[in-house]
Amino acid sequence: MTMFRKMLTGVAFGAIALSVASPSFAQELRQLNIMLPNNNTTTMYAPIVARELGLFEKVGLKINWLDSNTTVPYIAFLSNGDADAVVLDAPQTFQAVNAKQPIAVVYEIHQNAPEVLSVPIDGPVQTLEGLKGQTIGMASDRDLITAQVVLDTAGISIDEVTTVVVGDSGPVMAKAIQDKRIAAFAAGINDTIVIEGFGIKMRDLTPPEIKINPANTLSVWKPRLEELRPDLEKFLRVWAMATSVGKIDPDALAKMAAKSVPEEWETPEMGKAIMEASFTLNFPVAGRYGQVQSDVWKKVQGPYLKFGQIEAEIDPATFLDDSFIGPANDFSEDELKAALAEWKKANM
Repeated sequence: MTMFRKMLTGVAFGAIALSVASPSFAQELRQLNIMLPNNNTTTMYAPIVARELGLFEKVGLKINWLDSNTTVPYIAFLSNGDADAVVLDAPQTFQAVNAKQPIAVVYEIHQNAPEVLSVPIDGPVQTLEGLKGQTIGMASDRDLITAQVVLDTAGISIDEVTTVVVGDSGPVMAKAIQDKRIAAFAAGINDTIVIEGFGIKMRDLTPPEIKINPANTLSVWKPRLEELRPDLEKFLRVWAMATSVGKIDPDALAKMAAKSVPEEWETPEMGKAIMEASFTLNFPVAGRYGQVQSDVWKKVQGPYLKFGQIEAEIDPATFLDDSFIGPANDFSEDELKAALAEWKKANM
């Protein structure tokens, strides 16, 4: 699956979050090492907003965004201490817990899955049932589970189709469809939007119930949880604040994203489509930003059991920790609007 991954204890964020730093403040920044599947994308825009508004620095943090272009499992970075928190998708989380790795999911970034199985509207196949015997392209081999789960809803085994990794380059994805080398494409929604930027309209065949999924979540190593708690509370509070900018001022967000990820905004229409799709992923389904959803984690385990991703049903209480959700949501929109106004004066 494509995706898809620390405040002073007892002090209210609204009072200090965006306070003016003292001259020596920069020397006091505490570093957190964070690994995301993509450090710079409109689909996961909180880091872009936090960087543009200087939110992490204002709460005393320096974030070292680790390079995620690696074949080493993200879990390894947690276990050896190189990463303080990593973003995992649901399969990675279940695999880690199934392997008895002591991880704690502390914040759900995307509560809807960003992965889809889609077909070109003018292509030869228009239904899931019609994909039997066809070739399905994938942005990466991690999208195999997406194809597997979606096809299963139509009673089709992954062995009844051919899968091929196409990659996530816009021209390459578009050419594979135009040349009719693939009948469908399994990838993130932003990849689908990029394809449409080449004039290829796509139809999403993913059943709505499949999309209700804790697709990208922040996880930490349980033995380090209390050590990291003060800084992690700050980090998650800033992340939630930055995410809320999509609701408070989408025009400012569009400007920030276009500046940071110009390749996703080659046309205003494409950038806006990616941004609006990101709202479905980033805005909370459960009411509060990052809310961990035990019932959803329990419900989605069926396909992972069926396809051998996990050996037995796992009690979500063994790996979910909701103690960070209250602090993450303890921020003032007024303070955020003030920071936005200052940024807009200089940039818009």
